[in-house]
Amino acid sequence: MSAQYDQLGEKLTNWDVLPVRSEYLEGHTFFKALGSVKGRTVLDLACGDGLYTRQLKARGASRVVGVDISEEMIRSARRHEEEQPLGIEYHVSDVADMAPLGTFDCVTAVYLLHYAQSPEHLLRMCRNIHAHLKPGGSFVTYAFNPGFSARGPNSTRYGITMLDFPESPRDGQAISAELHTKSPFTIHFSYWSQGTHERTLREAGFHTLTWMRPECSPEGVVRAGREFWQDYLDNPHAVALRCER
Repeated sequence: MSAQYDQLGEKLTNWDVLPVRSEYLEGHTFFKALGSVKGRTVLDLACGDGLYTRQLKARGASRVVGVDISEEMIRSARRHEEEQPLGIEYHVSDVADMAPLGTFDCVTAVYLLHYAQSPEHLLRMCRNIHAHLKPGGSFVTYAFNPGFSARGPNSTRYGITMLDFPESPRDGQAISAELHTKSPFTIHFSYWSQGTHERTLREAGFHTLTWMRPECSPEGVVRAGREFWQDYLDNPHAVALRCER
């Protein structure tokens, strides 16, 4: 999975402006699931160029560490850090093979688990995430929605189109999505059912798993109107998941 993000490079720099990735939808839902990070330590996995990593620090986290499998994404994140130092550390690693970085109050990941290449890879990811949490800590991720329906709304107006999504996807099945930025690009990942997510996370040691469908913030409703967001909210491509250690 590192290769696709290394190759995408600059195309990823403006995908946070898409409606589906906006602060009104993705950001609002993710931070609502996470709660306050003021004074807490956070490990941000699949951090990309540090979009959410920097926001975690800005929200008062005492220590923030970002990890991504893509060297290109980490180079971009480090450039941001050099230009505007926040005291964030960045590392290149596959989460499944990540060396110990300490223990944290929270581990976060916006788009990670669906990049697991096999059930074993997924379990190794989850075990390593668990190992990096303090007792009582939380893992909060924003992940591909196992309940996404091929028959539901799938409009390009939100900035994403699932390509040839099967009506009954199988665990491990290859999935593709097109992102409609100024320079459109396609990402590839694997489908994992809700049951597989939950069994794997519990086997890794997590409990009290809470799924949260995306919500639009009041600001987003004012900006675009509730009707604009409704099709996406009825069939979101991603959902939040909070797991307690």
